[in-house]
Amino acid sequence: MAFGTTLRELLDLAGGVEDLRAVLLGGAAGGFVRPDEIDLPLTMEDARAAGTTLGSGVVLVLDGTVDVGGFLLRIAEFFRDESCGQCVPCRIGTVRQEEALHRIVRREGDSQDLVLLRDVGRVMRDSSICGLGQTAWNAIESAIDRLGVQL
Repeated sequence: MAFGTTLRELLDLAGGVEDLRAVLLGGAAGGFVRPDEIDLPLTMEDARAAGTTLGSGVVLVLDGTVDVGGFLLRIAEFFRDESCGQCVPCRIGTVRQEEALHRIVRREGDSQDLVLLRDVGRVMRDSSICGLGQTAWNAIESAIDRLGVQL
């Protein structure tokens, strides 16, 4: 597809999606697009202006059957497993992110878990050595803020 093709055009070419819940652009370190935003032109500039990224080029479509909490847990597990452990913000942050998400998804936590999740995400973004730690919170933050996901 050429840059500038809209997300809607791409989804239509792929056969369309019934009960579209969200689209994750850019992979595990990317950001979500809501169904009302699928006329987004797929360019670096338009994605950035919309608060997301094209990242690695992944376009992952979620329909109404997807357990978003479980999906976000899988992303957190990925970043925990992929952390090299060299820097504390990522080595500890990815573990704490996953732990907080588990409590929230299982409804075992309290309102402080969301505060902890945001704090850990900011610390990883601001002080991790490499891009893995700096982006480990992106999709989770995007799901909470853009999709209004109530974990």
